[in-house]
Amino acid sequence: MDRQRFLHVCEKVVNYKRESTGIGTLSEKTLHAVVKHYIEPDETRQEVKVGSFYADVVTEDGIFEIHTRSFNTLRKKLTEFLEISPVTVVYPLPGTKWLLWIDGKTGEVTKKRRSPKQG
Repeated sequence: MDRQRFLHVCEKVVNYKRESTGIGTLSEKTLHAVVKHYIEPDETRQEVKVGSFYADVVTEDGIFEIHTRSFNTLRKKLTEFLEISPVTVVYPLPGTKWLLWIDGKTGEVTKKRRSPKQG
């Protein structure tokens, strides 16, 4: 992974006011948008209709589906996509996760600590 390029994409996505005009972008989380733009900066190759579904990214190398939740929801898409093109499922994992606790009554935030879970 190109760290400089990743940081540039993070800055671009975080500072860009996303509108609800694109397919699947209304409830798109920041992580999903960053990974999508990192894989393919050309927005004409993002959210492309393939069969009866929309693919996150379509390139000459195949279809890329970025997933941050349960894989069960991918079954129907993958069945259809795999008949057309190779598919890469991208599942981002954090290298380091930080935990903070917020007191519900006072709003006080504890000192952050590393999570024992690693990516």
